[in-house]
Amino acid sequence: MKQKTQLLLVFCALLMSVLVILPNCTYAPPYMKMNPPADSNKPLPVPASDNSCYLHTAANLLAAAGYGTGTTVQLRADDIWADFSNAYGPNGGTGGWIDAALQWWLGSTNNTWSTNPYTLPTVVGNKPQKIPWADANGAQRIANELRSCNMVGLSISWPTVQGGAGGHAITSWGDTSTSVTALTTNPAGVRVTDSDTNSGGNVQAYTYDAYTSPNPGGVNIGNGWYFNYSTPHPFIKHICILGLGSGKNSVMVTGSYKIHQANEQQASDLHYRVGTDVDILTYKTWLDWEGTPTITESQPRRELTVDWNLSQKPVPYCTWVTINTEFVEPSWNYISYKDVHFTYPVTPIPSYHPVAVPVLPDLTWNMETPFIEHAEKIPNVTGGYVIGNFDVYNPEKPSEPAVRYRFVHQYLYNQSPEFHTFMLRGTPGFEVKNLSFGHSYGYPSIKELWDFGKPPTMAANLPPTGTWMTQIEKTYPLSEEGMKIDIDWKGRLPYPEGDR
Repeated sequence: MKQKTQLLLVFCALLMSVLVILPNCTYAPPYMKMNPPADSNKPLPVPASDNSCYLHTAANLLAAAGYGTGTTVQLRADDIWADFSNAYGPNGGTGGWIDAALQWWLGSTNNTWSTNPYTLPTVVGNKPQKIPWADANGAQRIANELRSCNMVGLSISWPTVQGGAGGHAITSWGDTSTSVTALTTNPAGVRVTDSDTNSGGNVQAYTYDAYTSPNPGGVNIGNGWYFNYSTPHPFIKHICILGLGSGKNSVMVTGSYKIHQANEQQASDLHYRVGTDVDILTYKTWLDWEGTPTITESQPRRELTVDWNLSQKPVPYCTWVTINTEFVEPSWNYISYKDVHFTYPVTPIPSYHPVAVPVLPDLTWNMETPFIEHAEKIPNVTGGYVIGNFDVYNPEKPSEPAVRYRFVHQYLYNQSPEFHTFMLRGTPGFEVKNLSFGHSYGYPSIKELWDFGKPPTMAANLPPTGTWMTQIEKTYPLSEEGMKIDIDWKGRLPYPEGDR
């Protein structure tokens, strides 16, 4: 058994060296704002007289923004749809507009969350006319509204020789790009949920036609964003954005928790609880591994219980898997990971010799940034992001970390970029090492987050995305009481001018 273990350790080391050399081996799915997203549906088969698609889309947008009652985003969307059905009738009357439905619900007694900052419906494009939305960068606009933490509904219509005919509303949740940061080009396709269909699952993917050569599927009435929904291809008439109301703020926080699958048997599932200490507005949690999540929300929604089914691609021995979570919160920056563990098939493999599966620590961190008095008088001031890194070791197995962790803390335009206080607590018996802190004025992708501070040769021959401004050599014991580190960048990081 000792010889077998040594051979496995050698194999593991060789595998890790391959992973460093081949940076594209990680799983990069198409971008989604939420996964799984809300999909409020009409009854099937869909009655021809049912015009409620705009209400179902509005219910999806509101649920994504945190509204509604239920233990999943789907149940919250269904709860909001019930409010619309009671007010407008189950068939939606003669039809209507997404933004009008949003405004009605936000101003109604159904809205019991008065401090939720998502209060502003905005229409971009052609609301009354059935003509294409003439914006050559429209697909990019939709993609970046989602990446800016806004919600987007699409109003579409079909071309005829005389002009647009009919109308429909669907909810945009993502696109074909794998980037989680702002796009500079139009994506090739869009990912939506649709109250009229679940063809291929709750989420449908469609391909845009070329903007300058629209609608090869039939007649057209001018350049626009047509896509292969049907024949002839419909076009986007306008989009409805649900965003932050005037003077309202939210913050984005990211925690990336990298764990090691140390059992000789392949892992078929991964489980964890991830949370914060304020009500979560919108969220996304994902892996760098293929799988299907089931997400249950606490009441109030301050913690997610996440169970990943990895049976289609089990995780082999000696593999690192990265859990990523992004919260949009009304204020504060705080993430906790608890009860992180793999599970394995019930039926044992005949040749399987179990090894001890390491206990993974619970981790809770937050960062405080002071507010600046009269910051609104500073012209064109902008916020930014603090990037953090730490490794957690089990002293009984000091050769490699039990957990590798990186995070993103967003501060606002009216908070100091130069002073921050980091706090960390967790399961006793572990040690925290390699604490490092850096800064970015752009929101990093997960790849950029994990490449931060690396020299070019360690980052797939790409330039480093940033350098650590503070590195701490001290080792800290992890404890329930916690540790506290003050970050003082006075004079090193003044406010830049930019967009608030």
